[in-house]
Amino acid sequence: MSLTPLISSGHQPQEKDEAGLWQSVDELEAAVRESHLIIKDEPLNAYIETVVSRVLGEHASDVRVYIVRDPSFNATMAPNGMMIVHTGLLARMRNEAQLASVLGHEAGHYLRQHSLNRWRSRRGKTDVMAFVAVGAVVASGATGENWFDLANSINDALIYSIFSYDRAQESEADAFGLKLMWESKYSPSEAPAVWGQLIGEWKASADAREKRYRKRKKAATSTHPPAEERMDYLRNAADNLAKNGANNALIDNGRDRWIKAISPWRQEFLEEQVKLNDTGASLYLIESLAADGWDGVLRYFEGDAYRLRSEEDDQARAIKAYRDAIEYTDCPPEAFKFLGYALMKNGDADEGKLHLQRYLELKPDAEDAKMVQFSLDY
Repeated sequence: MSLTPLISSGHQPQEKDEAGLWQSVDELEAAVRESHLIIKDEPLNAYIETVVSRVLGEHASDVRVYIVRDPSFNATMAPNGMMIVHTGLLARMRNEAQLASVLGHEAGHYLRQHSLNRWRSRRGKTDVMAFVAVGAVVASGATGENWFDLANSINDALIYSIFSYDRAQESEADAFGLKLMWESKYSPSEAPAVWGQLIGEWKASADAREKRYRKRKKAATSTHPPAEERMDYLRNAADNLAKNGANNALIDNGRDRWIKAISPWRQEFLEEQVKLNDTGASLYLIESLAADGWDGVLRYFEGDAYRLRSEEDDQARAIKAYRDAIEYTDCPPEAFKFLGYALMKNGDADEGKLHLQRYLELKPDAEDAKMVQFSLDY
C-alpha cells in the first residue's frame, strides 16, 4: 500500500478527462457555495481551516472547506479541493484529534486521487451508474434538504458516483489518515474511537427500534461505511504507531481547543440530532459525549430526547434530566421551560410556574414568550 501523494501542492488537471471531472465538481461547488445550507460563521470556519492546515500541511492552500447543515455523520472531499463537513460530524466529535482523523481520511482520498481513479474505472458504465445513484438518493426521501440534492442541478450526474470508494481505497485512505495524524502530532488512537462511537450509536438506534443491527452503510451517499473490522484495523495500526514512541511526548487530542470552538454551536448541532427523533441514537450520542463530563447542554438534550419519545416513564426521566440541567451555568433557558411544563402536567403547578417564570427572565424576547406568559396567567 502506497502512502505517497499522487499530486503536488497547486495541482491542476493534467488530462482531458480529469479536466472534465473538475468542471463538473466546480459547478457543484458553485452551487454549494451559494446554498442556504452553508454555515458562514467566521470563527468556526477559521478553526476548521486551522485543523485542515495542520493535517494537510502544504496541500492545505488547495483546500476550500464548507460546513454544511446536515445531521448525518459525514465529510467528503472532491478532486478539485472542495471539502464538505457535515454539522452531524461536528456534533459527534469529542476532541480535535477525532475531527483530524476524519479530515485526514478525506485528505487520503484526495491526495491519492481516488475520485479520479474511481471515475476512470467506471467510465464505461457512466450513464447507468449515475442513474442508479441519483435514483438511490430520490428513493431515500431527499427533498432538497441536504447538499447532495444540489447535484440534481448539475448536468453531469456522475457527481454522485465519485464520492463512493471501493474497499481498497477506503483502507488506503484510513492508512493515509493515520499517517497524517501521526505526522501532525495528533493522537492516532482517536481514529478507531470515532468509528467505535459511530458503530455504538447505530447499534443503539437499532436496539431502540427493535431492529437487527446490520453492518452496512447508513445512506446511499455515505462515504464512511463503519464496520467492526475497520475499527479493529485502525486500532491495530494506531497501536503500532504508538510503539514507535518518537512522537508520543508531543501528541495531543486538542480537547480544550475543540470545546472552545464548538461551544457556540453545540446546542444547535445537537438539536438537529435530537429532532430526528431517533431516541436510541440520540441518547447514545449524548452519553458518549458525556464520557468527558456532563454539562447543562448535554443534560438538557437528554431531557429533550425523553420528552420527544414520550413513552412510559419518559416524563419522569425528562424531569430528572431537566432538573440536572438547570444546575449548570451553561444550561439552555429552554430547560426551565420544558421542566416547568412537565411539572405542571405532573400536577405540580406552583413549581412548574416558577420555572416558566425563570425561562422568561432568561429569554424575555423568546418567540414563544406570549404563549408562556399565557400559561403563567392561566
